[in-house]
Amino acid sequence: MKIKTPFLFISIIFISFSFATHAQSSFSLSTGISSDLNNVHHSFYHIPFSLQWKPSPRKRAPFFVELDYDFPFTTKSTGQAYTLNPSLPKEVTLQETIRPYIFSVSIGFRIHLYTNKKNNSFYLDLLPFGISTQNFKVNYKNFDKENYEILNPDINMNRGGIVTSIAAVYNFHKTKQDMKLMLHIQSPPLRGTGDYQLHRFVAPLQLTFGYNFYYNKRK
Repeated sequence: MKIKTPFLFISIIFISFSFATHAQSSFSLSTGISSDLNNVHHSFYHIPFSLQWKPSPRKRAPFFVELDYDFPFTTKSTGQAYTLNPSLPKEVTLQETIRPYIFSVSIGFRIHLYTNKKNNSFYLDLLPFGISTQNFKVNYKNFDKENYEILNPDINMNRGGIVTSIAAVYNFHKTKQDMKLMLHIQSPPLRGTGDYQLHRFVAPLQLTFGYNFYYNKRK
C-alpha cells in the first residue's frame, strides 16, 4: 500500500480551507522528543512536530484533524559484508546508518476528564483512524559494492498504512493562548505491504510541549 505524502498533505489543506469558510478555527502546535516502542534492539528516536486543527470555534469542541511529522535522529549499527575474492579479506564490518521519516494524518475527538478552578484541564485525544507513511533511508559507509555482498541487507523503503493513536493532554490556561503538555502513543501501520526487512515499523511514543491558539474565543 503506497501512499503519496504530498497528495495527502494537499488534500488535508484543501479540506481545512473549505471548513474555514464557514467557521473560524483553532489550532495548536507542539514539539518535543519521540522514542520507538516497536524495535527493541535498535530503537529509533525523533523530533516530532504536531499541528492540530479544530473546525469549531468552541474550546470544548471534540472533533479535530492532526498532522504529525517526525524528523529522525540517525541510528547507527553495523553489518557484515562477504567476498569470494581470495585476494581480499573474506569478511568486513560496515557502519550502517538508518533514518526513518514518519508522516501521519489522523482524525480524532476529545474527551474532557477534569478542569480545575484556574481552568487548567486534563483530557484525552482519541484518534481511531489515521494514515501514516514511514520512509526508511539506509546507508552503508565505505561499502565496496563491486567486491563485497551483504547478506539480508537493510534497504531504502517507503511504506504506509492505517494507524490509530491516543494522547493524554494537560492544558495550562493562559490569557492569549493556552499551553499544553502531551504524551502521545501511535501504533505502527496496521495494514500495508509488510514489515521493514530487518527492522519493524516504528511505533512512536511522543512527549511534546506546545501552544493552543483560539480564534473568536467564546466566553
